[in-house]
Amino acid sequence: MKTVDKETLKSWLGQPDLFLMDVRSAAGWRGSIAKIEHAHRFEPGRLSKMARDIPKNKKLVLYCENGETSCPVMASELGKMGFTNLYVLKGGFRAWQGKEFPAVPKELK
Repeated sequence: MKTVDKETLKSWLGQPDLFLMDVRSAAGWRGSIAKIEHAHRFEPGRLSKMARDIPKNKKLVLYCENGETSCPVMASELGKMGFTNLYVLKGGFRAWQGKEFPAVPKELK
């Protein structure tokens, strides 16, 4: 599993070949009011139902609470589905939060 640090991910944000996936657990998602800008929500345990919404021709970056909770399992599942350009954000959303790495309000569901 390849990882990416927050500085590199910040430089990738907004690039057309990036698909950013917020894969925090249901509790992690509910307990937060924010997400990384441009991130798409994919709930762990429902990946097979949502996989058709993930582009195979883009660089996929996954993040969860700390980079070690949901990400390894979801990255493994995606790899089995044929996705090859996968990265996990080192330290997850916890590492991202901060003045230089702002988050945006998430959509409430």
